[in-house]
Amino acid sequence: MRTTVDLDEDVLAAAKELARIQNVAVGRVISRLMREALIGTQNFGEIAGAEIKAVGGFRPFAARGVLVSNDKVNELRKIEGV
Repeated sequence: MRTTVDLDEDVLAAAKELARIQNVAVGRVISRLMREALIGTQNFGEIAGAEIKAVGGFRPFAARGVLVSNDKVNELRKIEGV
């Protein structure tokens, strides 16, 4: 289904990065994430003091509102000589 929505720039960039990594369309990524959010299968933030669920045995860091793309990681690797 085709529709038009306004997304925050950082959200779209994150969805595009996930789509690139997963080799799928951005729309498919956004649909999956929305579906998970609506049925509650993901819980990566604290809501009203709820505990953050572990993913693969690790608790994710709290979101800081900044997208860290592979390009940014590669830039930092280059700077650090890693």
